[in-house]
Amino acid sequence: MKTPPKPALPHEFPGAVWYGDEEIEAAQRVLRRQSPFRYYGPECGLEVARFETEFGRFLASPPGMPWPDDSGLYVTAVNSGSGALEVALDALGVGCGDEVLVQGFMWISSIAAIVRNRAIPVLVDSDDTLNMDAKAIRARVTARTKVIMPVPMLGGVARMGAIMTEVRSINAERLSRGLPPIKVLEDCAQALGAHARGVPGSLAPAADEGVHRVGAFGDAAIFSLQINKNISAGEGGMIVTRDAELHRRIEALHNAGYAKDADAPRNWYGDAPLGWGHGRRMSELQGAVARVQLRRLDGILANMRHSHERFEDHVRRLGMTPRQHADTTHPGDTGYYCIFQLPPGPKDEKGKIIRGRAVAAALNAFALHPWFLHDFEVHVYYNIEPLVAKLPVGNGCPWRCPRNAFHSAYSYARGALPKLDEALVTHVGINVPSRLTREQEDDIISALDYVFKTVIQE
Repeated sequence: MKTPPKPALPHEFPGAVWYGDEEIEAAQRVLRRQSPFRYYGPECGLEVARFETEFGRFLASPPGMPWPDDSGLYVTAVNSGSGALEVALDALGVGCGDEVLVQGFMWISSIAAIVRNRAIPVLVDSDDTLNMDAKAIRARVTARTKVIMPVPMLGGVARMGAIMTEVRSINAERLSRGLPPIKVLEDCAQALGAHARGVPGSLAPAADEGVHRVGAFGDAAIFSLQINKNISAGEGGMIVTRDAELHRRIEALHNAGYAKDADAPRNWYGDAPLGWGHGRRMSELQGAVARVQLRRLDGILANMRHSHERFEDHVRRLGMTPRQHADTTHPGDTGYYCIFQLPPGPKDEKGKIIRGRAVAAALNAFALHPWFLHDFEVHVYYNIEPLVAKLPVGNGCPWRCPRNAFHSAYSYARGALPKLDEALVTHVGINVPSRLTREQEDDIISALDYVFKTVIQE
């Protein structure tokens, strides 16, 4: 078979490749004011405050519908998605003696934020969406469980309706036994604009059953605006909640640790000390650029979803299986990454790994930015060396904390999550750039054909 030409593809950074005159003007607007700090300066422009309002309105809007005037959400902008996770967990009261349930296919920041808050990560196996399996949650819950953290990985949505139904059932039992309810923190860093079907709320329904944006299901959610994300301010993060008191804590902890309870607080950082602040404020430059990017988001998602659908259809025609959608009637994935299961091949794990690496190498020759999921660096629990080795923070926490002695029962080496482990050695993924032309999509499909016939079928 003749080797197709290497396609000339746009960069894979979804939001940043759309930077144009509007983003440049937004940044210059802040620079002209000489006020890049959100809380004071010669001429504060309130870019971050306005972005928080607009972000909440977007999240509260049903897919494809206008943004409502009032979102009913509290939003705090911070300087990174990793910082958003650390602040949110701190605000939820996570610390020594606590467990946080998290899936094994995520990004290292999901684990790092738990460890940095001196708690113990507890891994939950995945279903065919490669996200947290609702049916696997109950067996991992203990009296120490404080938070459950689903991660819609690479823009692929978890079965959030099933997860929230399970959490409400578990919490009803806990309350009857005098135990505090478990909170749900959605780590939506890679999934802004995705949606899922279900009923939000971890204790009682917080909205009607239906299709909701991810980030609106749990007690809190975080998002990232880093360069690989659907919209980008270079760096940046968002924390969202419906809970006014939780928002008060988030606002204090993302800043200097003081709550602003008065209409005119004595200090710009607040009056009432609640804890040690993280200093995670978003700058006006980030806020200004992010506001422009948010208005581009629907178009960015439409492009990625269109390309992703073409690639999925072609993968099926080749006899391979795309990653399962949580809701096949209303797929809510962002389209950022096309993951597919290789057809049956080697029976032993070593053979599966050799084949997966060969497929990824062949796809990489066409600059498709592929990953054999088993080798997907610190997106995979057993590839995170500090986790497997239980490396401490500071003086040995969380592993050496007496209140965390129970962690000795947990291993983070490969084998901890059998269903996910098997999926990782049989799945490969390619990036889906957000500015592909029809001809570039055709080039990618030709490359998939070539690799299928010369490597996978061999």
